[in-house]
Parts: sequence; structure tokens; C-alpha cells
Amino acid sequence: MTLALDRSPSGANAETSLLRLSARTELRAMFSGPSWPLAALLVLYPLWWLLGLAAFAWMLFAVPMLVALLRRGSVRFPPWFLVWVAFLGVVVLGGLTVGVSAPDTLPISGGGERYITFALRLLHYLSVTVILIYAGNLSERELPRMRLVRMLGVLFITTVAGGLVGMLAPRLEFASPMERLLGSGPVNLLVPGPSLGANQFVQQLTHVSFAQTQEILGTPRPSAPFEFANSWGTNYAMLLGWFVLAFVLAGTRRTRWIGMVLIALSVIPVIYSQNRGMWLGLMLVVPYLVVRLALLGRYRLVMACVALTLGFAGLVAVTPALGGVVTNRVATPHSDEIRSSLARQSIQAALNSPVVGYGTTRTTIGSERSAAIGATVDCPKCGNRVIGSTGQLWFLLISHGILGTSLYLLFFAQAVVRYWRDQSWLGIVGVQVLLLSLFFSLFYSALVSPLVIAMLSLAVLWRGALAREQAAVA
Repeated sequence: MTLALDRSPSGANAETSLLRLSARTELRAMFSGPSWPLAALLVLYPLWWLLGLAAFAWMLFAVPMLVALLRRGSVRFPPWFLVWVAFLGVVVLGGLTVGVSAPDTLPISGGGERYITFALRLLHYLSVTVILIYAGNLSERELPRMRLVRMLGVLFITTVAGGLVGMLAPRLEFASPMERLLGSGPVNLLVPGPSLGANQFVQQLTHVSFAQTQEILGTPRPSAPFEFANSWGTNYAMLLGWFVLAFVLAGTRRTRWIGMVLIALSVIPVIYSQNRGMWLGLMLVVPYLVVRLALLGRYRLVMACVALTLGFAGLVAVTPALGGVVTNRVATPHSDEIRSSLARQSIQAALNSPVVGYGTTRTTIGSERSAAIGATVDCPKCGNRVIGSTGQLWFLLISHGILGTSLYLLFFAQAVVRYWRDQSWLGIVGVQVLLLSLFFSLFYSALVSPLVIAMLSLAVLWRGALAREQAAVA
């Protein structure tokens, strides 16, 4: 099963035993020992989502992780971590510009709500940082890397299940317990300033809906168990490789068949998600895997990868319901004009405030269709647009300027270059996830779950490098 270039018995046996360990992992083992906060986050994620706590669970469980790190005494940090710390510093400084109006945008209003949004995003960045350091500092005894991969695979199963339910019951939605709590009188009395329940950003994070029906093709786009349909697509693509590794390549004969059936069923919500960015990302994974496997001389796997891809493509092509969605979506760009216009405005905003940006998003004066404020019967697409809402890259530019954006991208790009030499399954999939994270920044937001997946993938790569260094010394 190993893809390691080092064919020595020690190298091959280490990798093989790592894979065998994952096949024997029981669900209860995930919740034992110091790895329980990660298991609670990833395996029990549907519970937090139904309670309206999905966006806050990362912060809540980061607390016991931080406490455990402080008790460890010595803590390791990933390579180039100072770059990420510098990015966090830029984010913090952005708080000074939250109340500053950006050129060619609507005047600042509702300043209290903007600071709530800024504070939540800052806490999210700090939480994913703690999660990265925590997962990277656990030993193989405390948390085997393949156990962490299996947790990510379980989250993929949840993603597919949520997508299928979203297709069957697209109108199913309700106010979560957290949404009701934040809108209650006692909470408003305890928390000074604007009502948290009335904050649109908070409402989006706490309201439970299984699908979104948007003005694209008029068909529902599955979103469960995440806040948005685009988040569903991003997470699906980034988790797919870990699922294949945990339940197909390293699974038993039974889990392999179940895994393949699940992937086949997932094609339905993947197509109906109408996420062109996700489709393109999945298509780019194929040549990536072909190149990596070909360099290792694994030509049978190359043939299998190509055959499976052609098989799924053929399945979509011969199924009118699926093929029709793809054809109609490609023929209906819908958001291309909006995205290009907002991208230009994000760049302009970054040039006006290149060091710290404006702390958070801004709203345009009119839109790419008209300078008029608000939609009309004659111009339904007129109105105000949110600069930074069409992808992590554009959000970074307006919120954290050129400096913050460069630091963010540099941190992940250097990890791709550094761990490209890891020829194991864990290395190939881990680098693939980081590349997808960078690619999806053009189209989708990374906060919170996609960034967590990227950070945990980085932790797997980082720990693999440490294991190889320790083996070389021994």
C-alpha cells in the first residue's frame, strides 16, 4: 500500500502498519485520550450544526485544546509559523480600520454590528491556529495520523448525507436553539451593544437549513451540514481524498465497497450543488494524482484513476437529470459579471489600504449593473454588493490588505513546496488538500470549516515530516 520512494523494509513497514492501524480503529477510540476534542468537533459535527453551534464549536473546543497545550510545557510549531503569526497580527490591526469608510463604498453604518463580525472572524482565525498546533503536537500514541484521517473521513460521510437530505427535503429549515437563544431578551440584557440575534452574519451562522434555492437555475443547492451551499462544495472536495484514503485504500473489503457506493451516490448532490468552482477543483485533482502517481511508477493506479474519472463522467453524461444540470449551469454564468466586478473593487480597496486593509467587508455603491442603490422591477440585479463575499482571496484583500493577503497565501504555498517530497499516501492527499484550499480561495470563503480542514491536513503533513526526521536519527 505504500507509495514511499524509500523501498527499505523499515520505510515500507512503517507506512503499512500506519494504514493497518486505521482499519482497526474503533469509533470509541476516537473519543479516548487527548484526541477527544478533535473527535467531538469532526465526528459530532452534525450535532453542533443542528444546535446552531457549528460556527462556534471550533472556538468552544479550541479552549480545552489551548489548556492542554499550556500544560504540555514544550510546544512545537510548524515551519514558517511566524508568517502565520504575522498574518494574525495584521488581522488584529485591522480592527482599527473597521470603522473607516473605503473609497467608492457606502458610508459606514451599524458600526457595532461590524465589530461583532470582526470579532467573530478574529476568534475563528485564533481557533484554527490552536487546532493546528494541538493536532500537530499530539504523538502517534495519543493520536495516530490515520485516526485523524478517519475523523476527516467521517466528516465526509456527514457531508454526503447532508447533501442527499438537502436534495430530498430542500425546504427543510428551522431556527436552531442557538439562534433562539441569541435573540432572547436575557441575552440582549447581558451583552451590551447591538443584539446578536439581529446581526445578519450571526443569523446566517446559526439558522439551520438543508439547502439554498438561489437565482441560478431555480433548483435547490444542498448545503447541510454547513451554512452555505458553496461551503458544502468546498468541504466535499477537500474531504474526498481523506475519505478515499481512510475507508477505501486503507479500509476492509466491506468498507471499500460501501465507500465506492457512497462516492457514487454523492455525484447527485455534487451535480445539483451547481458549484462550478468545486467541479473545476475536482477536475484538477485528476491530473494532480496522475502526475504524482506516474512519477512514482504506479501506472496501474494511474489507469484506475483515469478509468474511475471517465466512469463518473459517463454516468453524468448518460443521466439526463444530471447532465442537464451541468449543461444549463455552464450556459448560465449568472455570477461571473458580479464576481469580476467585486474582484476589481477588492484589489482597488487593497491598493488604498495595503498594510491592514479595512478589517472586514464593505458594500458597494450600486452594482455592476447600475449606480442606483437597490434593486428595481426594471433592473432586478441592481443593488449593493458586498466586496469580499466572492472568495477568500478577495475577502483577504479588502479586509487585510496586500500584506495580510501575501502572508496568508505564503504560509500555505510554502507548505505545498515543503511537503511535496512526501511520497506517502498521507503526503499526496495532504498536499492535494492544501492546493485545493489555495485554488478555492478564488471562489469561496475559507472560514471556518474549510480552513480547519486545511489546517488539519497541514498537521498531518507536519507530523509526517517529524516522524521521518526521528526515524532518520534513530
